[in-house]
Amino acid sequence: MENQFATYRLKNQRGKGYKGLYKKLFLLLNKDSIFSECYQENEDQFDGNDMIVKTTWRYEGELPKGIEEIN
Repeated sequence: MENQFATYRLKNQRGKGYKGLYKKLFLLLNKDSIFSECYQENEDQFDGNDMIVKTTWRYEGELPKGIEEIN
């Protein structure tokens, strides 16, 4: 079975909380709340200053600067 999760790297988000690129990602996923079904609670991690976010929804299209999908 194919992995249903998408993982995104949000660059330089340490200390910025749930705004900036984080908010932009969820707007792209057409979700108006970070608590919707597309968000995997307790899955956020940091790699240096970058936030790693796992979602159950994948964005199909060009991602804005600072957001990249990772495997």
